[in-house]
Formats: sequence, structure tokens, C-alpha cells
Amino acid sequence: MSTVDGSSGARVAQGQRAQVERAAEQGVRFEHLLDEHAQVLHLLDDTAALRGLAQRVREECGAHIGLAGPVEADRLLVLRQWNGTCATGLHDLRVPMGLGLGGLAFAELRPVWVDDYCASELITHDFDGPISADGIKTMLAVPMVRAGKVHGVVYAAMREITDFGGRQLDAAVHVANSGGLALQTASAARRQRETAAAAERRRIASELHDSVGARLFRMGAELRDLRTHAEGGSSELLDRLVSLENQLAETASAFRDSVHALDHGEPGGGLAEALSRDCAAFQRRTGTTAQSVEVGVVPDCGPHRTRVLLAAAREALLNVEKHANARSVLISTIALDDEITVSVTDDGSGWPGRGQEGNGIGLRATADRVGEVGGTLSVVANEDGGLTVRIRVPLT
Repeated sequence: MSTVDGSSGARVAQGQRAQVERAAEQGVRFEHLLDEHAQVLHLLDDTAALRGLAQRVREECGAHIGLAGPVEADRLLVLRQWNGTCATGLHDLRVPMGLGLGGLAFAELRPVWVDDYCASELITHDFDGPISADGIKTMLAVPMVRAGKVHGVVYAAMREITDFGGRQLDAAVHVANSGGLALQTASAARRQRETAAAAERRRIASELHDSVGARLFRMGAELRDLRTHAEGGSSELLDRLVSLENQLAETASAFRDSVHALDHGEPGGGLAEALSRDCAAFQRRTGTTAQSVEVGVVPDCGPHRTRVLLAAAREALLNVEKHANARSVLISTIALDDEITVSVTDDGSGWPGRGQEGNGIGLRATADRVGEVGGTLSVVANEDGGLTVRIRVPLT
């Protein structure tokens, strides 16, 4: 009896050990899957990539602080992710090429480090304030270079004077190399998503135009025909037909606005190029001459502000199309006093029901969106006729 019991107990113990081993194996596989998921995410999402880089460079270099910043405009680096900071001065810090440690690494396309940042004669000292606020002494910056182009910079920083030896330097260079690939891939993936989304919007707009638009046109034609045949008849019937015709006209206008919005998605190729495309589309659609000009050099104001400027300019063009009876439209873009101004000027008869304060519903909503980024929208009457919508937003 005891032999049987012993054999049964051994089998139970063996089964438990097998379960533990399977659980451990599944745990390892799960960890591998999580790691692969993180790698894929970093290749598709630049924010996730930068966050991972800031953490990796800190851990692999044994540093107190890790930072990662992409190149967001010509000759401009912005520190978008951080790991281990105590103060906030380095968060979203804008670093022009050549300034500070990261700006020097950016300019010279090579790793640069200093043993005492604020006392170093190797670099400029534009950022000593936020560096001191976080207690940083020794700091290393490595550019993320891919095919000769700098995509960003990673930093490892210590709150004590120390020496970044060959192992830490090799680790930081390895992180930067993988970061350059991740940012390049994420940028390509983002462009593909934007292209695919724009194509899908155009497809939907085309289908709506061909189906719903055609039906609205037929309904309008039938209503006008009914009104013609009903003339001389019941005044109540005529009033109802006129009311229906007006409602249909409003529906058709809202429909055109929706199709127009679908067909004009995210900006591509910069503000000036997007405005030029809008003018060309406006001219094809209305037959009214439209031109966009850029006065001087207009710097990049970031994707969000660019979208706000484009949305406001498009709303102004839509109002010209609806109400102005204009023969020509000019969009001018200029950068002055740390702000970008886009002006939409027409030579029409003005917009019925809209004065210099721009009290149309669409413009009021647009003015609110412009205000959210610290900008202003105004509508003024031109001395020689027509109106000018002026949109101003700060560069930063």
C-alpha cells in the first residue's frame, strides 16, 4: 500500500514540476513577445522610440539621466524625452545646431563629452541654467546619424564629475545607431500612414460626390420643376416648395463643405506648398484666379500650428467661394517678429452678414482654434473692395 502511495506521490510531484517548467517557459516566451512588441512599436512610433532611447542610454551607460531629442526643423534639435531628471528645465528644450553639447554633436556629426559641463571651454553655455538645475556635471552627447543625416541626439549625464570610458561610449554609440534607424523607419511609416489616410479621404470624397452629390442635384432639379408647375396654384404649396428648396440648398452647401474637408487632409510638403495646392484646387473648382506667395523665408512652425494656419486659410477660401463673388484671390505668407502671418485677400463684394469683426459661425470657430495656439484672426475691409482675412500665430 505504501509503495502505491509513494508511486502516486512521485507522479504528482513530477506533474507539478512539469507545470512549473511549462509556466517558466511560457513566461520566457511572453517576455520575448513583449520585447519584440516594443521593438516593433519603436520602429513605427517616433515618440515610443525616443522614450525607449532615453531609458536605454541611461541604463546601458550607467548614467543618472538619459535624454533623447529629434531634429524637428532645419538646424534645430528639441529634447522630447527624458529619464531620471529632477527638474523640468531640460524638458522640450530647443537646441539650435552648434549650441551647447548636443548642438555641437549635431553640428560635427560625432560624439562629444565634457567632464564638467558648466566649466567646459569646449561648448557654449546657453543652457547652463537647466543643466545646473538638474545637478549635471559630466555629460555625453551622441548624434543619431543615418545615411549622412542627423535624426536626433541622445545624451547620458552624471550628477558628479566622472569619466565616460570606452564601454559607456560604445554603449551610447550603439544606442544612437539603433535610434537613428528607429527614427528613420518611424518617419517613413508616418509618411505612409499619412499618404494612405489622404488617399482614403479622397476616395470617400469622390464616392460621396458621385453618389450623394448627384442625388442632391436631382432633388433640387425636381423641386424647381415642381415649383414652376405649381405657380398660379396654392400659395401654401408654393411656400412649402420654396422652404424645401432652401433647406435642400443648405444641405447641399454643408455636403460640399464636408467633401471639401475630406479632400483636404494633413499638410504635406510644408505650409507654402499646401497653400499653393489649395489655391490650385480653388481655381479649378470656381474658375476664380487664386495665387499663393511666400514673402521672404518662412520658418517651420511645427505640425500643429501648420494645421491651424491651413484650416483657417481654407475656411477663408470657402467663405470667398460662397459669398464674395470675387475675380481673384491672393494668399500671402510672411514671418515677422517671431510670428507667421497668412493673409487671404479677395477683390469681391464682401461677405453678406459679415463685418470687419468676422462674425460668421465658421470664422468664429476658426478664430477659437487659432486662439488656442496663441494666435489671432481678423477680418478687415480692403480700401479698393473685398476683404482680407489675416491669421497670425507665434512661431513657438
